[in-house]
Amino acid sequence: MSTSGQGWCRKASALFLFLIPWKDSFAAEGSSPCDNNDSIVTFTDKAVEMWEVGCTLDKVQKINRLDVVILDMSCTDGESTDERRELLLKLEDSKVLRYPQYEVLQRCSELRAQPSPDPNVATPR
Repeated sequence: MSTSGQGWCRKASALFLFLIPWKDSFAAEGSSPCDNNDSIVTFTDKAVEMWEVGCTLDKVQKINRLDVVILDMSCTDGESTDERRELLLKLEDSKVLRYPQYEVLQRCSELRAQPSPDPNVATPR
């Protein structure tokens, strides 16, 4: 009985477990809640959806020993299509660094959970 299939299965499972944290909706760190925010980006196992741009994932690569994923994708805004490559680095506190934009993204669920400042409280000077 061959065990090579088991090795492939373990690798696929490890990749799937690694990718789970990336499958979510994010927005720019510290921005307004995602309900009315044009910096929203949603990552799924097959696509990346942004404001006015949709991308199909062509290839997803994990870099060994790092919490990093490289996404190769084909993106369209409805008028033109281009090929893009992005790197996502997992940060602390459920945040993600998106490169080459060098943008820190925060989960939409985290943005909703943050209390908004009370407008009736004066800011100390």
